[in-house]
Amino acid sequence: VADGSSYAVVDKLGKGSFAKLKEKVKDKLFAIANDIIKLAAARELVTGIKINTDKKVLEDFQKSAGFEYTKDQKRSIKEIFDDLSSGRVMDRLLSGDVGFGKTEVAMNALLAVILDGYQTIFVCPTTLLATQHYHSIQKRLESFGIRVAKLDGKTTAKEKTSIKKGLENGDIKLVIGTHSLLDIKTSNLALVIIDEEHKFGVKQKEKLKQLREDVHIFSMS
Repeated sequence: VADGSSYAVVDKLGKGSFAKLKEKVKDKLFAIANDIIKLAAARELVTGIKINTDKKVLEDFQKSAGFEYTKDQKRSIKEIFDDLSSGRVMDRLLSGDVGFGKTEVAMNALLAVILDGYQTIFVCPTTLLATQHYHSIQKRLESFGIRVAKLDGKTTAKEKTSIKKGLENGDIKLVIGTHSLLDIKTSNLALVIIDEEHKFGVKQKEKLKQLREDVHIFSMS
């Protein structure tokens, strides 16, 4: 097309070229499925990172929210804390309408992980959402001495270098960003939070799990 963007090629169902294309796609899908099964099996066999969720600081954080948690939020936090402290690898999806308070639940999880000395990455599908989360989470965590970094398309090259170095040497415990986080290296990553997980592809989500086989995964949708 005129602007140089890609476009779909229409093919006839009965043509040989379509049959070849179908087989090629089929082979790719089987390969992806095979990789997913192998990774899932590996995660079942490893011991998850045990997080101590029985800390007064976590209670103080909940009280500092400025509102009373709903029954659903309290139940979700308890179940997540049970997973994080169980010694099993967590793979949990939290689903709720806009305004339910999923991010508040997620902040309890990431704070518990950071207080234990581990790292968390918070992945968003868009720069706008990453920026919104960055500001709201930074505001909630500033009184607890947690440094929050942001890595997305608007981050300067100098800032990216500094943030990636901080993640590799363990100085940065929490980074919020977009697809830029798919290729990072960390020092002691324990938790990956994926917001609006339905907007990420299967291979992208599996790549996040491959950052560490024993990493806890918490998705929101």
